Amino acid sequence: MHSTFPLDRRRLLSAGAAALLTGLAGCNDSESVDPGAPTDQAPAGTGVLVRGDTAQLYGTDASAAREATERLLAAYGGGAAGADDDAGLVADFESRTGLSVAEADTVVIFADEPRGEFAAYVVDGEWSEATVADAVESATGLAYEPRDHEGGTVYEPTDGGPEADYLGSVADGRYAVGSEAAVEAAIETARADRESASGAVAGALADAGVTGDDTPATSVVAATDDPRAYLPPDDDERVPDIASLDVYELATVGTVAYATDGSSVAVDAELRADSRSDARQMADFTVTVRSFLRNDADDAVAAELSNIEIDQDDDVVTISYRGDVEGAAVLAGYL
Repeated sequence: MHSTFPLDRRRLLSAGAAALLTGLAGCNDSESVDPGAPTDQAPAGTGVLVRGDTAQLYGTDASAAREATERLLAAYGGGAAGADDDAGLVADFESRTGLSVAEADTVVIFADEPRGEFAAYVVDGEWSEATVADAVESATGLAYEPRDHEGGTVYEPTDGGPEADYLGSVADGRYAVGSEAAVEAAIETARADRESASGAVAGALADAGVTGDDTPATSVVAATDDPRAYLPPDDDERVPDIASLDVYELATVGTVAYATDGSSVAVDAELRADSRSDARQMADFTVTVRSFLRNDADDAVAAELSNIEIDQDDDVVTISYRGDVEGAAVLAGYL
């Protein structure tokens, strides 16, 4: 299994839009610790941070909410070796761990940079350590050996090469799956003196959320200090010849908040800049791109593009979308 999280965003909306995991298998009897919030396991220097509230995603039996989430967050997928980039955040997590996202409480993804090799899932759930270890072994087809790390447990694959996932038991009910260094870092934030992520990315994630009356509860939020990396390159066929998306390099932090109740969809993305003038440049460019795409698209897509609102408040640009599941899928498929 692949230990990196490409987070290969290729869509303007979903880019501005997915992240997901003591007992008999343990090799030590460490005392219980309070690891804090799951996002606290992201170490200082984190450049990509995603949090998924599975109670919101799976609080209903309606499969439409989950299907909508998969479609609109598909740009986060492709973490497993050989996986389709459109596998989706949830499918990728489940294929790598053998665990059901629906049984988790909160899922977090952190990485040092977009498509960085230093990356991991962090998940809260009521699984025992033995259950998680067995599930990962079954999903990967690899054998794992436990070892102590700062009072936690790291499960190291005995084969599978450098791309094989590592498993970490951070604390009771909290686990990390990803690259060796990232899994060890997650344990160190809870059990050693390693600092958790703070600053612009962590602060932006904490502030992110879908706003407005009559909108569903926010289910997924994401933040990055390199939003341009999630947009297509300028030579991509979806980018107009007269445009350069490099203007989004003016954004120092980008966030996305996503919500769905199975029938309606709400997305709020923010681009934060160093100055009001930089924000104005990004806002004006985004308005131009929306107009170009609307004129170039068929009627169904053009109608959904009209549901995108672009606003600027000082040094922050907000891009909002409100629509239904079907319309959002049409838009995501076009972008």
